[in-house]
Amino acid sequence: MSRLPLHIIRPTLLCSALLCGAGAAHAATYYISSSGSDTNSGLRKNDAWKTLDQVNRHVFAPGDRILFHRGDAWSGQLTPQGSGAEGHPVILDTYGSGPEPIIHGPGTDHSSAVDLKDLSYWEIHHLELTNSQPAGGTHVLRGILVESSSQKNLEHHIYIRDCYVHDVNSVGYGDPHYTKISGGILYDVNIDDARVENCHVARVTVEGIRNNSPLTTSRVIFRNNEIEDVYGDGIVLHGSSGGSIIEHNRVRNACMSDAANYAAVWTYASRHTLIQFNEVYGTTAGGPNDGEAFDADIDTDGDIFQYNYTHDNARGFMLFMSSAKNIVVRYNISQNDAMMAARQGGHRLFYQDGKTGSLSNRIYNNTFYTGSLDTVFFQSRNIDFRNNILYSTGEVKQLSTLPVNADSQIERNLFFPAITPAKSDQESIAGHNLAADPRFRAGGAGKANAHSGKAGFFRDPKEYRLKRGSPALRAGQVIEQNGGFDYFGKSLPAQQAPNLGAAN
Repeated sequence: MSRLPLHIIRPTLLCSALLCGAGAAHAATYYISSSGSDTNSGLRKNDAWKTLDQVNRHVFAPGDRILFHRGDAWSGQLTPQGSGAEGHPVILDTYGSGPEPIIHGPGTDHSSAVDLKDLSYWEIHHLELTNSQPAGGTHVLRGILVESSSQKNLEHHIYIRDCYVHDVNSVGYGDPHYTKISGGILYDVNIDDARVENCHVARVTVEGIRNNSPLTTSRVIFRNNEIEDVYGDGIVLHGSSGGSIIEHNRVRNACMSDAANYAAVWTYASRHTLIQFNEVYGTTAGGPNDGEAFDADIDTDGDIFQYNYTHDNARGFMLFMSSAKNIVVRYNISQNDAMMAARQGGHRLFYQDGKTGSLSNRIYNNTFYTGSLDTVFFQSRNIDFRNNILYSTGEVKQLSTLPVNADSQIERNLFFPAITPAKSDQESIAGHNLAADPRFRAGGAGKANAHSGKAGFFRDPKEYRLKRGSPALRAGQVIEQNGGFDYFGKSLPAQQAPNLGAAN
């Protein structure tokens, strides 16, 4: 998957001269090969160790490298010891030629292929990992687990890059052993500076990539990952005080189960997280309330969902929990979402838990291309919805299932065909909203696997650019602090009326 990262956030913690010097001075490289021997020193390619047990027995030091021979495979659980230091992480990687080395997890209860416990300053690169049990098993399984004895402890710098984690069949919802801390790549830890980048996660239960952390966690980055065929949630960022990003990921066929609530990409107890440049498609279920492409969940504040492309998802575009506030949703393109009626609200684009919503949440300059909708907003009285295009190939029966409060902002949107308004929302959409064909280049023709272009902005789907003469051109309301760029990376003049929709 070709993606261009926009943000490189470097650690800012100070490293003591003594510790860093010691890490640099005493670092060693250890080799592991299926043709090696545990009686060897492990310090040369022709003197390699053989087993995971030997690796697990050793206590590693800052700057050490642990290299697995390509083309080889191991069975069991890797549980290494010893932390790195700032500037001198311990690195798990490969040597030789051929396919990536494989670690097949043991498939025993609460096991992982790789388990990092109470460790800081580690990086895992270029490994293939599985962990499975016979069909019908009741074990909790993980591919990679980063954990701590206590979330009062703060760990640092755990990076996972270029790994392939697949076929982790943990127990599903309804079993007494069920937990969401199972599946592909999981951080169950209080941490500063965590990254999962350029990884492929496939065929896992329950979660694809997620963390489960307190608000003292910061700088969690999930970037450039391919996630597919996930029983539950695709990506979850749970707990961040700031500096966290979910970007340039492709999530397809998540939320495969309808047994419990799941969403494709969502945040929980996060502050000012960026969710951008992600493509989400093919979600099929998600429980009684969820199944959306995105979700600003409990205790989210200031998260920004921008420059994302969602399409062909069974449920709606986004969910807001009642405590979500200061959420910004802008410059996204949604095509053929809400294809299947949810258990609540029928065909709906937005689900508002709590029947109120916050007027601090703003939805502007998005493009929605959809079929028939029972409602745009399910259970929302407070709505700030401006400069959007909503194009339906069928009928949109109403704006909201609840009467909209007078303080709501529903301005300068284009609805085509016109919404058939319920009596309760006739006045809400009568103001400065349009009912006209936006004249897309080819609405509904967007394809999967969008490509990134200049500065990481999506080049696709070009079909949602506007033709000359479109009534949406320069018809929008000027919005302060609008991010500065549209979906395709075109700059937005500060005081010039923008186009409606995601393309300026």
